[in-house]
Amino acid sequence: MNKYLLTLVISLTLINSVEAVTLELELKQAIKLALDNNVNMQNAQEDLLKAKAQRKEAFSSALPVVSAFGQASHSFAIGAQPMSFPIPFGVLDAAGNPVAMTDNNGNTIPYTGQNGIPIPGQHLQQTGVQMVPLELAFGSDNTMVYGLSLTQPLFEGRVIAAIRGANVYGDLASSAADVTRLSVIENTKKAYYGVLLADKMVSVMQNSLEVMQQNLQNVSALYAQGKTAEFDVIRADVQVANQTTMVSNARKMKELAYAGLKRSCGLQIDQDVAILGELQTEIVHDLDLADLERKMISNQPMLNQLEANVKLMKENILMVKAEFMPSIALTGSYQEMKSYNDDGFDDASFKESSSLAVGINMPIFNGFGSTARVQKAKADHRKSEYQQHDMKENLLLELKSIFLSIKESSRKIDAGLKGVEQAHKGVDMAQRLFQQGMASQLQVLDAQSASDQAELGLYQAYFEYNSARASLARALGEE
Repeated sequence: MNKYLLTLVISLTLINSVEAVTLELELKQAIKLALDNNVNMQNAQEDLLKAKAQRKEAFSSALPVVSAFGQASHSFAIGAQPMSFPIPFGVLDAAGNPVAMTDNNGNTIPYTGQNGIPIPGQHLQQTGVQMVPLELAFGSDNTMVYGLSLTQPLFEGRVIAAIRGANVYGDLASSAADVTRLSVIENTKKAYYGVLLADKMVSVMQNSLEVMQQNLQNVSALYAQGKTAEFDVIRADVQVANQTTMVSNARKMKELAYAGLKRSCGLQIDQDVAILGELQTEIVHDLDLADLERKMISNQPMLNQLEANVKLMKENILMVKAEFMPSIALTGSYQEMKSYNDDGFDDASFKESSSLAVGINMPIFNGFGSTARVQKAKADHRKSEYQQHDMKENLLLELKSIFLSIKESSRKIDAGLKGVEQAHKGVDMAQRLFQQGMASQLQVLDAQSASDQAELGLYQAYFEYNSARASLARALGEE
């Protein structure tokens, strides 16, 4: 019993130690995890495999189909065919004597022997025909047959169109996988930057809360000494309560940000993660919108996906039009068949037979169904062209919005850097004045709060800039 208990304790200790391991994540590592484990990427890979299989399936329609067959049958009852069978017989007179056959002159015709000499006393007898009803059964009790059959399409319009369409579908699936890949990378970057922002927000707000709590203690002490009014104590207490609520909300948003990043990376929600990175980044000021538009039109996989979709709809028109074309196929067969009765298996033998034929099927009229399907396919093709044009315009509009967001966030960062610098100077000045008795504790607190707000605004600007750059990379088809 002690042995089993010791084993259980050791196992639980090892499990806890494994679960306690903290995964340190850099941005590149987070992106790699997302590309390997993200559900959307896994679905995109399955779509690629599906497209490859569909291409093989379409190509297989042009290859010969060879089948082997075999059959053994036993007839418990063979159906008989009723029929009448003619039987000749001699004519007799009323006395039962044969009636002799006569010539045109009424003379009897003698019976001639093998040497051609008439035999005396013998002559030919008149004959008649009687229809005797019979039932004849055709077939054997048992039949065994085996062989091979071959079908080779020589010309089939729909097969050719299907092969071409499958190739286009492969390009469509490949472009869709690229779109998904870029989207996963963008979302992972934004989730990563969101975690960094959440960490900064909690840190700044927690620092501000500590300053407010210290101020509440100082004001309470002064009030106890009669050096300040009760209103100052109430105001400081309310500030602490409000800031405590803000810190709690920031921590909740931090938990959600980490959960979003873990989900994007395909990690377990309870996995401990430590982020290695900074929101601060180098600002690029030389972006040109016209140059970005050219890059997007050249590299954006979504445009390639829409182009492939237009081609696929065009191939669909050709596939439907193939219904008006003839189909030609080569068919052949080889078989061995053996028929025998229940007691004649050894006496019967297999009989060989083979055939080869070329068949043509020419559609003439199907109730205008093919014509209607061609019209539908043409409408789908036009719709795909409209969608392609509309998506291109939307992507250009989105690119302009991203470009303006980068410009705006860059200006916010420049202004935020100056604001943080001035806010820090304001805190230092307020603290010096307070030490000299020329400023109140409340003024120091206000200066610290302004400094914290300036830092939060700067971090938010960095987050917006990094997020916009992630969206720009996705829009340009870059990782």
